[in-house]
Amino acid sequence: MRLLLRHGVSYRFFADIARHVYVDVARSDFSLPGRKQSLSRMAVLTGINRKDIAKLQDRPHPLSGAAPEKPTPAARVITGWINDVRFHSADGSPASLPVEAADGAPSFSELVRQYSRDVPVRALLDELERVAAVNKDGDQVTLAARGYIPVEDMQENIRIFGTAAADLMATMDHNIAKEQPGPFIQRTVAYRNIPPELLDTIRRRSAAEGQEFLLKVNEWLAECEAPETDSAAGYRAGIGLYYFEHADDTHEVQS
Repeated sequence: MRLLLRHGVSYRFFADIARHVYVDVARSDFSLPGRKQSLSRMAVLTGINRKDIAKLQDRPHPLSGAAPEKPTPAARVITGWINDVRFHSADGSPASLPVEAADGAPSFSELVRQYSRDVPVRALLDELERVAAVNKDGDQVTLAARGYIPVEDMQENIRIFGTAAADLMATMDHNIAKEQPGPFIQRTVAYRNIPPELLDTIRRRSAAEGQEFLLKVNEWLAECEAPETDSAAGYRAGIGLYYFEHADDTHEVQS
């Protein structure tokens, strides 16, 4: 949820994707042998009404090439600020705006009312400051980004995140379900009570030795890969290695 909120994915869009994925998986992975998956069975599996499943199947999938969801309130405000000449300076660039202004003069509050009237001005300003999309100096607000989340190569970072998370969860699902062949290796080494002054050493050593391990894996795994010209269907296989740390709250008194 932190990832979704950080990158402007609304609950409505998430819920729509979740409904589609429930139906997709019920259809593809839980059909009875020799029988076509029915709406009734998918309804039993997912808890989604048959009529709703039929409607889902009749409209574009949210992750298809169909029109994307409506932008978030923050994205709408930034887009309006960039494109609406009423909120531009004399040189045609997005103007620095006062939070409030009299008589309907250009202001950040007026911008929010124009492009996201259902969201409180203060809440939206706090969010834009949090992601460094605006700078606030006294009563003046200046646009500092040309997009809601101005992070370089974000699309590729999210693709990598999704692939890595899906790989790990697929292995965990395979092992929990006791599917064959298996189990797949899935191990973690962790200790409690690590002094904070040692964390930097642990980070650097885990990165260095983890990279060394992956280079060894890469050598022998590359030897297993068939030539591109091989017409036989193959599998995607690999090994993931990850490091984590977080404050240990197990010693807190439970109320």
